[in-house]
Amino acid sequence: MPNKRNAHFFNLWAGKRNRARFRAEIAADLTAVFDLAAAGILRALVAARIPLAEAAGAMELAESETETGTVTGKVVLIP
Repeated sequence: MPNKRNAHFFNLWAGKRNRARFRAEIAADLTAVFDLAAAGILRALVAARIPLAEAAGAMELAESETETGTVTGKVVLIP
């Protein structure tokens, strides 16, 4: 990455080729992510929490992020 950080991307369809290996790798990676989140080291940046009944507005807000850069973080729907 340009900022000298590492990123790991998952191709969820790749699991069809070697299901056992894929499940083992994703289980190990998700365990590490959840451990970091539980320890407070990794935190999700939430831009807005919006009721599910207002999903259309939430989608508009989320889409505005890519178009104008106005939203920083994730838009979370609350059931």
